[in-house]
Amino acid sequence: MIYIIKKKRKDESLKALEEKRKKLIKKVRDKFIRDYLKRMPLNLNKYLYNFYTGGVIKKKPEDFIVEEITPEGIILEVGKSIKFKDVEDWKGSFIHFTLEKKNWTTLDAIKEIANRLGVPRKHFGFAGNKDKYAITTQRVGCFNIKLERLKSLKIKNIILRDFQKTNKKIKLGDLWGNRFTIRVREPKNLEPLKNLKMDFYLNYYGIQRFGTTRPITHIVGKFIVERDWEKAFYLYCGTPLMYDDEKSKFARTLVDEGDLKEAYKVFPKCFFYERKMIKRVLETNNYKEAFLILPPYLRCMFVNAYQSYLFNEIINRRYEYGFSPLEGDILIDNIPTGILFGYKAKFASGLQGEIEKEIYEEEYLSREKFKIEDFGYFQGGRRKMLEKIYNLTYWLEDNSYVLRFCLKKGCYATSVLRELLREDICTPQSY
Repeated sequence: MIYIIKKKRKDESLKALEEKRKKLIKKVRDKFIRDYLKRMPLNLNKYLYNFYTGGVIKKKPEDFIVEEITPEGIILEVGKSIKFKDVEDWKGSFIHFTLEKKNWTTLDAIKEIANRLGVPRKHFGFAGNKDKYAITTQRVGCFNIKLERLKSLKIKNIILRDFQKTNKKIKLGDLWGNRFTIRVREPKNLEPLKNLKMDFYLNYYGIQRFGTTRPITHIVGKFIVERDWEKAFYLYCGTPLMYDDEKSKFARTLVDEGDLKEAYKVFPKCFFYERKMIKRVLETNNYKEAFLILPPYLRCMFVNAYQSYLFNEIINRRYEYGFSPLEGDILIDNIPTGILFGYKAKFASGLQGEIEKEIYEEEYLSREKFKIEDFGYFQGGRRKMLEKIYNLTYWLEDNSYVLRFCLKKGCYATSVLRELLREDICTPQSY
């Protein structure tokens, strides 16, 4: 009897020690994550022009229209059908169509189409992601799906049209760019529009790259590059922030507290990837496995966001010296470029090279860190620090003005708009 009591007390003592250990680990981890949230704000705070108008965007989806421009220069206009010519020797496998959507992300729209047809999402390909809270058009390719089934689909706020029989896939990057038509409501000052001339803009990666409502993707990417899978998991699936809704905030709190089973139950089903990752950790007790279960494009998103964050910082540091070509610059179209860090990326020399190496050392980077076994290899590259704005026009309507312009692929309309709005047009962060 005495032995049983002693054993029970010992077990209780060990359990108490384990609980204490878990609380200490959580406290240290939480502090570490919160410190990084404060240390790595997006810092989109430089401007080329003084054309402040103020105003707000995206009060309605109709205020933000994104129309894809094909590699051949065809604008996929909203509400307008275009006849694409079928190939003569069609093999019966690939069909392209125009997807027009409202209030859908590209991925969610394609996932819904795939579910309705009962086929895997991987049977579809597209050239680039388009905004959710907007009206957008883009070409989508699909494989091994009958044309009649595509034509018969009826999904709210989704239109499929302009079907074309072809023998080619559509891959990421298969576009020239996009045309944007954006309404700016409640402007405070219309005077700058009288002399509006913007040929170039700072080629920042926009808020979409980092997460519109939870701009943390770049920090998750940093943790992944550092192979700190545990912190990456708790930041992505846990760490409630100010702009989370109440249900997801509660679920994220449960993750932080280590109650993954309950968090999995509480997370709304629309948080598909968080739930999938939590389930994987419960099955394997391995945080890296949670990321490996994600589709490749989503895995890449994290590290790409970290690369983008560092590129934006390169723009900020080059800003004080101007963007005219200097000795040692690596130029594209006679415009200085900044490095996208990776295992093959080439440093500039001269002043620009010093800026890049300074950031590289501050971040304790190495080429090997971008070769992540079983996850992805990220070779990096160069990106222009200024980019051209094409066909910029505007017109006034009621108490608003409408901007229309074209940008090449990989460019962000919000990076143009910030020159006019000046206020933070991104979702604010609060930690």
